[in-house]
Amino acid sequence: MARSVRKWLLWALVGAGVFMLALTSVAVWMLRPASLKPRAEAALAQKLKLDVSIASLSLSFTPRPRLQGTGLVFRVPGQPELPPFVTVEHFWMDVGLFSALRKHVDTVHLGGLKIIVPPGEAKKALPHSDSSGTPGESRVVVNHLETHDAELTILRKKAKDTPLVFKIHSLEMDGLGFDREIDFVASLTNPIPEGEVDTKGTLGPWPGSDVWNLPVRGKYTLSNANLGTINGVQGTLTSDGQYQGWLTQITVNGRSNTPDFNLDLGGKPVPLTATFTCVVDASDGTTRLDSVDAKLFNTPIHAEGIIANLPGPGNHSIDLRATVTDGRIEDVLRLVVDAPKPMLTGDVNVRTTVKIPPGKQRLRERLALNGQFGLDEAKFTDVQVQQKLQEFSRRSQGKDQDETIGRVITSLSGSFEMARGILTLRRLSFHVPGARVDLNGTYATDSGALNLEGTLRMQATVSQAVGGFKSIFIKPFDAIFKEKGAGAVVPITITGTQKDPKFGVQIGKAIKSKK
Repeated sequence: MARSVRKWLLWALVGAGVFMLALTSVAVWMLRPASLKPRAEAALAQKLKLDVSIASLSLSFTPRPRLQGTGLVFRVPGQPELPPFVTVEHFWMDVGLFSALRKHVDTVHLGGLKIIVPPGEAKKALPHSDSSGTPGESRVVVNHLETHDAELTILRKKAKDTPLVFKIHSLEMDGLGFDREIDFVASLTNPIPEGEVDTKGTLGPWPGSDVWNLPVRGKYTLSNANLGTINGVQGTLTSDGQYQGWLTQITVNGRSNTPDFNLDLGGKPVPLTATFTCVVDASDGTTRLDSVDAKLFNTPIHAEGIIANLPGPGNHSIDLRATVTDGRIEDVLRLVVDAPKPMLTGDVNVRTTVKIPPGKQRLRERLALNGQFGLDEAKFTDVQVQQKLQEFSRRSQGKDQDETIGRVITSLSGSFEMARGILTLRRLSFHVPGARVDLNGTYATDSGALNLEGTLRMQATVSQAVGGFKSIFIKPFDAIFKEKGAGAVVPITITGTQKDPKFGVQIGKAIKSKK
């Protein structure tokens, strides 16, 4: 009996050995290069809905079974004028018999990966935000994929426009299948502003030949971004947030911090933080700012608009609408005046359009503004200026030197327009107790040249404002400058420069108005 059992056991082992030998022979036959290469090309083309070619494919068995190849190329069908969507210089993967039978691959390594996304129309609705990544019916699964020093290029709608190029330092994916979301982790260099990005998220499911509609979403961190790659801006930016969309159109919700933000306007670096929602259309390089809520020191700034990326490195066209509500004028002045302390403090409200065309000129020569502002409870920080303002207010009210006068608070309002470095002021109204100044004119931001004219309206007459013994000689002129509802209305000019202003009285204009 025992001998019979041993006999059957021997035959079972022999049979198992023959089966394994036959199975191995079939597997080797199926995996031979002459058979494997066209089978692999056909299978990938069917699943990806792309044209697929492989330059070479080979299988080695020592020290372990390894499949390796070169010249893997994926193309969008029916568009031979486009460059390949994906090219891989060389790739390899270790394979096991049972893994191959289960259609599972442990790890795939890619070398010289280049992805070129062609221009195309992205979908209008965002992909579903469910992050469960439930597997579909993909029969082949790659457990893990690794690549180093890859490159992502996004072509523009206009062939002459410079494409966006992202250097991908590392990329790892898990659970690769054709019909599911794929987890990925990557580090890359963002081109403009230039900085390092670490990101993790999901890709997929695969959209077929409409490669620009590949869904993507995840989280990112941008560090050490050099704003100097944008002409006219300086500073080092960090940012983090979330994104979702497609390869060519992504919606980003994030926040940023720039401790040394600076514009080429003559000011000093200032801290700037922001939260934002924007849509990046990589096919033409346009960033649509749906909402930006920034803070410059203690001044809130809300902005929205378009940043268009034009042909050539660093060429951007900016078109924004900006609003400052309940801000501080001293915070804004730090951007344009490099001084130990701001010359003016107070509450400020601004509403303006901001246009910055591309160019090599300084920012102040390209910056175009058009808006209105209001400044309340303003006070000059220079003691002498404030004292002169108090004296001006006292004289405008016709008060004597020994009469007390309270703290002088000024207010300003008006419309402004800036183009080619010239600030044009319209309906500029300046108030202090007892007086109001209305001006129109220009201010050159580069030279500081002033060219303003308008009227000074006072409660007091001219002689009362002069006061003392001199008022006797001035009194005959009261009638010239006298107007209903005011002690005196004096036509004035302000010329010279910001540092050395010159004030003048247009007596001839006053006499002419009386006639």
